[in-house]
Amino acid sequence: MSLYPYASQPKGEMGMQGEVSYLIKRGSWAGGKYGTQISFNFSLVNDINHENINDTIPIGRPGTLGYYSDFFQLGKEIFYRDFNVEVTRKLNAKWKFSALYQHLKYNQMVLEGKGDMVSADIAILDLTWRIVPKHALRMEMQSLWTDDDKGKWAMILAEYSVSPHWFFSLSDQYNFGNPDESSRKHYLYGSFGYVRNANRIQLSYGKQREGILCVGGVCRNVPAMNGFTISITSIF
Repeated sequence: MSLYPYASQPKGEMGMQGEVSYLIKRGSWAGGKYGTQISFNFSLVNDINHENINDTIPIGRPGTLGYYSDFFQLGKEIFYRDFNVEVTRKLNAKWKFSALYQHLKYNQMVLEGKGDMVSADIAILDLTWRIVPKHALRMEMQSLWTDDDKGKWAMILAEYSVSPHWFFSLSDQYNFGNPDESSRKHYLYGSFGYVRNANRIQLSYGKQREGILCVGGVCRNVPAMNGFTISITSIF
């Protein structure tokens, strides 16, 4: 999902988001022993409405107020659309899963300064296996389908954690639907880290794709890279 994240537009935007969650009760066929959580989420962001200040001044002329806009009126240009549904369920004392489907529209020209409107469908399955107390294995599988931009992607990840200090992960992204067959590459990436109190150190090695990368809630454009990365985080 981080292939096409939305970034607020300082020149003006109008957006809204809504979410509905429902818990299927325990003991039912659909709820199972622990209950099943279903969430529906929809968000949209458009340009703001632009109107001429008067009949003789075009919109955006330098030296003028630029334009007039009603505060609650959506503009015609779509910046972003997102609909997703997520199902979360604990199967037993050792296994739980989360499954998510998302459909999005992403105005790449506005948000990145290149390309066109991207329409994509994303499916995610996240499984967690609590092997023994303090030891857990999380497995994640994702796939993105689109005929736009760089085409279809798939990702698989395995993360082993030893609570409360150690974690190890290995992931691979594959651009299997790239229109340029020579660019259908694997991006294999491994890392391990140690956490103690409010301090975290992580060492990673692998191939990083070019594009927008989101880490810790911050998204930025990054170049393609192959090598070592070390990160140290302290909270105080």
